[in-house]
Amino acid sequence: MKKYLIFGFTFTCIWFLSACKKEDKSLKIDDSTLAYFPIDSGLTRYYQIDSVYWDDFAQIRDTISYELKEVIAGSFFDLTGRWAQRIESFKKNQQDQWIIYQVGSSHRNNQWAESVENNIRILKLVFPAVSGISWNGNIYNTQNPQKFEYLTVGVPDTTDFFVFNETIKVQEDDEPSNNIYDLYGEEKYAKNIGLYYRIISDLEFNPSGMPTIDTIAGYIYTEKLIAYTP
Repeated sequence: MKKYLIFGFTFTCIWFLSACKKEDKSLKIDDSTLAYFPIDSGLTRYYQIDSVYWDDFAQIRDTISYELKEVIAGSFFDLTGRWAQRIESFKKNQQDQWIIYQVGSSHRNNQWAESVENNIRILKLVFPAVSGISWNGNIYNTQNPQKFEYLTVGVPDTTDFFVFNETIKVQEDDEPSNNIYDLYGEEKYAKNIGLYYRIISDLEFNPSGMPTIDTIAGYIYTEKLIAYTP
């Protein structure tokens, strides 16, 4: 696989320059962190999804759990003429058969990786991955700016199913937490595998007397890799 060398710009202007000029395929870099976002057709990942939702006002508490299969089903040229990947997601029906759930896409070049989920384009990663680097994950959509930041790069990690030698952790903050709201997201990627853990927490609190704070509404969504085939 070819590797590329980027020079002549800073991390802070990666997404700005990308909007002003076409990708320069003549630039070569030796960046092994591209492997955290693999784009190989046929790569299949299986996830355990758990979503907990509650609303104490309406006295609703619900938990949804299911398995999700995600397949890089092939590559194509998108509407902007870029080489992209078709991402197919499947859920099991009552007969234990995989049924298509949704279709998205991803794009990775030597500067960044992006994903289209539910018709929303998100800037997932920037390259080369360096701890402490941050960017606006919503730069390509109309949602409010959202700070993404590399918390760790190249560290080992262990889950219930795997031991990974090199991983990255990306923190996704919507806004600073306080005594009323807490919005937080986190994703972890492993080399040559991609996303293996995701959590999204959106909680609303009721200050019922310090230091006790009760959660009264919100949800916590987790996505954990349980198997994969290259």
